[in-house]
Amino acid sequence: MNTQQLECFIHVADKLNFTKAAEELYLSTPTVTHHIKSLEEELGAQLFYRTSKMVQLTEIGNIFYSDANDILSRIDLSHKKISKTLSQTLSYLRIGCSSFIELESLEPVLTDIHKEFPDTYPLILVKDYFKLRTMFESNHLEAVLATKEMLGDIDCTFKKIKDMKSYAVFPEKPEFSQFADAESLSFKDLETERLITLNPKLIPFQPGNSAQTFLTLNSQTNLHIMCESEQVSLLMAKSGYGISILPEFCIPKEHEGLCIRVIKDQIPIEYGIAYRKKQKEKYVKFFIDNFQL
Repeated sequence: MNTQQLECFIHVADKLNFTKAAEELYLSTPTVTHHIKSLEEELGAQLFYRTSKMVQLTEIGNIFYSDANDILSRIDLSHKKISKTLSQTLSYLRIGCSSFIELESLEPVLTDIHKEFPDTYPLILVKDYFKLRTMFESNHLEAVLATKEMLGDIDCTFKKIKDMKSYAVFPEKPEFSQFADAESLSFKDLETERLITLNPKLIPFQPGNSAQTFLTLNSQTNLHIMCESEQVSLLMAKSGYGISILPEFCIPKEHEGLCIRVIKDQIPIEYGIAYRKKQKEKYVKFFIDNFQL
């Protein structure tokens, strides 16, 4: 005996019509008929009187009707209890970030969280900082990896992890050899180069940031390529289309075939974790305390 047999029996008993019961169950009429016959064989009793003109419950069918309803109700109640218990046992750590490259830095702390809090599961969302701010403000995220400028005036706590700068990224190709031996590059070095930048929605403008000011002014007189993700920007740079300008949190640890050079004379970007004040959940505190770069 299974739930589909019982559901077929209940629907046929309610409608006294195999075709209408099949339509309600989104099954074919022969399938419903098969389930009823199988149920009757298992019970060793006829549940319906069937003719070409009518369908009626037998006396045993009437007796079994209440039992079948009770069985299905108990199964449904059991499912609801299990779902409720699981929802109370499981917890989710919702983390937002604006770069897929940041996922690399999450692996060590998430591995530790899995060991320390086995019933806590991470939900990672990669969005632009406008969407991250909205989600964070409406309590859909426990923590956000962000620069201080991304947060704006949100009422939260910001834990700085590191001061970061912007870097010039270019391929190990002969046409870029004049930059390869330099430990760092200046804005003057880059002023005649085709630059690859990120859409402003991914990195908010930081007043006084000389790198961003340079990019804004330089784009007015030179051709720039604007990308919708740091991955596309790195791909374009590696393919030789120009020099990509990226903040450190957008640069992968493994960057074979690429040269990475810091840009001189710029204000560092404060990068860290934003979280709500008076955080009580232990797994969120654990994440905040143990996340490192």
